[in-house]
Amino acid sequence: MRISGQRALVAAAVLAAGALLVSPAAAAPQPVAIGESGQVRALLPNEPAAVSADTIASAFRTGARDLRATSTGADTVRLTQYIDGVPVYGGQVVQNLDGQGRTINAVGKLAKGSTGSFAGTSAERAKQAVPEATKAEKYWYDATLVDEKGDGQAVPAYLVTAEETTAIVRASDNAVVLSWDNHHHALNRVVCDANSKKFNTNTSSNTAWRCGTSVKSTRAEGQAASSVADVNKVYDFFGDTSKLYSGLSYDISSNIGVDYGDGKGKALRATVRACDTAACPYRNAFWDGQQMFFGDGLTTDDIAAHELTHGVTQHNSGLIYSKESGAINESLSDIFGEFVDLTNGSADDTAANRWKMGEGSSFGVIRDAKNPESYSQPSSYKGQYWYTGSGDNGGVHTNSGVGNKVAYLIADGATFGGQTIKGLGLPKSIQLWWKVQKTLTSTSNYADLGRALNAGCKALAQAGTAGITTADCTEVGKAVKAVKIG
Repeated sequence: MRISGQRALVAAAVLAAGALLVSPAAAAPQPVAIGESGQVRALLPNEPAAVSADTIASAFRTGARDLRATSTGADTVRLTQYIDGVPVYGGQVVQNLDGQGRTINAVGKLAKGSTGSFAGTSAERAKQAVPEATKAEKYWYDATLVDEKGDGQAVPAYLVTAEETTAIVRASDNAVVLSWDNHHHALNRVVCDANSKKFNTNTSSNTAWRCGTSVKSTRAEGQAASSVADVNKVYDFFGDTSKLYSGLSYDISSNIGVDYGDGKGKALRATVRACDTAACPYRNAFWDGQQMFFGDGLTTDDIAAHELTHGVTQHNSGLIYSKESGAINESLSDIFGEFVDLTNGSADDTAANRWKMGEGSSFGVIRDAKNPESYSQPSSYKGQYWYTGSGDNGGVHTNSGVGNKVAYLIADGATFGGQTIKGLGLPKSIQLWWKVQKTLTSTSNYADLGRALNAGCKALAQAGTAGITTADCTEVGKAVKAVKIG
């Protein structure tokens, strides 16, 4: 639905970091949040109000004023920026609405304008820049929206997709300006036992290990337990994860499941006890964009929920798997994996294991949200162990420690980073992080996460969701400050 030039309800974001300014271009003065780049990252009405699309564009100081609602929910609307009918990559604003549909706050990023044109460019030429590319789509690309240096002007580009890689290819010179791996190393259910069969996990297609076609179904929805322990564990853990998301009114099977035409419909699918051609047993697990792939002995509740949450993120905030956005993507998977682990009543939910990821797996604990440093992860933004290299898509599995730490502080509370935080508990935390998932955009960084946490809490407090109060939001704000993302 196109809303540019119409009266539209839009939301504005609570400021977690940066100065409050007044946008002189707005019809009525509106406070805004300024990011490190000097560009507007949030609009902050003093009270919930109806705000026009033109006011949003003016407040974000952009000349590209075509904003379209690309997804809507009961309390959020996601606006995407378009230029000449082509979307801007990462150019999104997420609106939070109150019960009357008025703007509470909105977080996002928009390009200031554009330069160049798509004349003389082609998708086929762009695909040549990425090996085994299968698709190329027109997008405008503004480097500042992905936290790279730039002038805020979007240029013509193509989003090029291969099975293993996604890249932004600049149209003017066919140069790859951004790329990331698609594999994220982590009710209708179908689980298939590979029984140590080897697959090339670096291939450009998941066809070889597709559960239900290439690998025979071992246990499908409603069927009796299998003799293979890993099959039954994944089946049960998929159920636990589905139950948690159902409590958030999100049907995980219909939203992220896949139908391979085997008569079992759209389902959560996993191939278990699988090996790689280079390693057997395979000590990893991942979401391949459609289904799960588990090495032998990696079928724990938190790992299963972690990987499925990559699918949830793929279909909601769409966080790219690179640098800070990728670290937040990983953190959301860790956080919801731990939420499932802490609420499903499993035997390993002990005090000693609380906030630890991977306990009970074949390689043991791999991360600890309470004490990220114990696994060489940072607890605060650019703190000890912060990774600045190019490996691991920019350190997505290392810098995720910051998001994990703030989740622990919000839920359980502690004294950290000069702040003493009173924990909100799990029920409130689950609602808050789900709101955050729906508020973040594809290129959100840690400052955006801080804003989303504060914005989300304010919106939930106004709605009275899960008993969240403004006092709770004060504690959330302390946690955000403690880890230095606001």
